[in-house]
Amino acid sequence: MMSEVAQALMGLAGGDPFADVRRASEEHQREHGCGLHHAGGPQMQLVSALARCAGARRALDLGCGLGYSTLWIASALGSAGSVIGIDDDAAHIARASELATGHRLPARVSYVTGSVLDVLPALDGPFDMIHDDAWFAKTPDHLDAMVALLRPGGLLTMANWFLLVDALTGEPRNDWASFAGPAWAEDTIEYARVLAARADLAVTWVTVPPIGFATRAILA
Repeated sequence: MMSEVAQALMGLAGGDPFADVRRASEEHQREHGCGLHHAGGPQMQLVSALARCAGARRALDLGCGLGYSTLWIASALGSAGSVIGIDDDAAHIARASELATGHRLPARVSYVTGSVLDVLPALDGPFDMIHDDAWFAKTPDHLDAMVALLRPGGLLTMANWFLLVDALTGEPRNDWASFAGPAWAEDTIEYARVLAARADLAVTWVTVPPIGFATRAILA
């Protein structure tokens, strides 16, 4: 019921301008059985709203898949903005580039093929915003490198926190053990604790749509 309400609210707020990319992502996942699971439309509508509020102009999208989240972010950055999408699957990146061209956003969007852990150290920061969809349950190896690239006061948004909702309620909506191992709930809660304990981040979560976001501390 709540997901239906979220979809209805998204429609009231203008709908999904990248529905074709969402459908392409879902079709690709069904055909290939890969780990491509994009963040939902209501999540990305919230992320793009936060990007506008933060005045973000330079962004990263980690685990971008076919670029559904990348395009949402690009649409929020303004004509002078830019977003880099990173994915370790070259086929995903090739298709993402095609879809960005179809939406007339290629000037704002670029893509890099490679693991997030390997790509981040080669990038020049800082970034105003980072969207992290490159983790699942466990604390990601790229956490420190990611935060280091975020400017003080910058915005970090994180998909996949539906796992935290499922772990806390004890009512998983899927067999997450098949994706993340039998300790997925404990791993997810531990990652939440790791984030909340960081002095350089102010973190919070919302449940509908399920997402986590944070700002990097501004040093005195």
